Amino acid sequence: MALRNRFRPLSGFGNLPRLIGGLLIAVLLSGAAAADGLQSAIMAFHAGSYDDARTTLEPLASAGDARAQYWLGRLYDGGHGVPEDAGKAYTLFRQAAEQGHAEAQRVVGVYYEEGKVVGQSFVDAARWYEKAAEQGNDKAQRNFGTALLLGRGAPASARRAAEYFQKSADQGNPKAMRNLAYLYYFGSGLRPDRERAAVLFQKAAASGVGKADYDLARLHYRGHGVAQDFDLARQLFAKAAKGGHGKAQLFLGRMHLRGEGGPKDNKQAYYWLSLAATQEPKDAELLLNRARDRLNDSDIEEMDAKVAAFQSR
Repeated sequence: MALRNRFRPLSGFGNLPRLIGGLLIAVLLSGAAAADGLQSAIMAFHAGSYDDARTTLEPLASAGDARAQYWLGRLYDGGHGVPEDAGKAYTLFRQAAEQGHAEAQRVVGVYYEEGKVVGQSFVDAARWYEKAAEQGNDKAQRNFGTALLLGRGAPASARRAAEYFQKSADQGNPKAMRNLAYLYYFGSGLRPDRERAAVLFQKAAASGVGKADYDLARLHYRGHGVAQDFDLARQLFAKAAKGGHGKAQLFLGRMHLRGEGGPKDNKQAYYWLSLAATQEPKDAELLLNRARDRLNDSDIEEMDAKVAAFQSR
């Protein structure tokens, strides 16, 4: 009897396993409810239902949920359904970043790089970019790669920059593809490879990076890494020029003036060179004068009106 008594449950603890199990279930249910609430808030955010998003996010953020803090920060950063408040947004982003939220870490880096609310600090920007990059955030990998390439807040290293651009590009980041393409083109931190650069510019352009259309056009114009093709170069320059790329407008105007990739067209040359002159005045001025000399007053008046319409978009 005495032996059995030695192993009797202590008074008040007989239901301990049941209590622990109940608490665990409650915690799991609470976590599931929070996850469901967060997901609904994110969906509301993307749908433009900002009041609904805020109503759900605020209690979660107050309870310390890093994801909710980040999304609530997005509301205040963009003035979505609330007065724009960069200070409040930064506080929320910082809280989430300190808990290890990768995208919040990257955004804090952007705040430091731009000197938004906090004092500008490239060192702090690079530090936060690196934290997010090491978690696999592709945008942060590109940001940190840029910091390394420029030596802005981190020791300059084209080789290390290439490594981070490659990591970002491997995740499908088109802007990082363009950055990496330039390093291959110029042989900066990497062995020169214009063919590889052309492939990366092509991928970036296909993903909607307008500047990459210009880059790819320039390769086709010069025959660098690809076959020289004035027709294709003219098409690609036109695509970038219509998006407002100054150098593309300059190249396109010159091609119209010279009849490269198509017939000469002095009116189109004047049009594109007039637009280019607002961004590339030194290079465009001489060519623009040549185009102007080949037109009559009526043609110039017509093209000036079109230039004004483009600039007022």
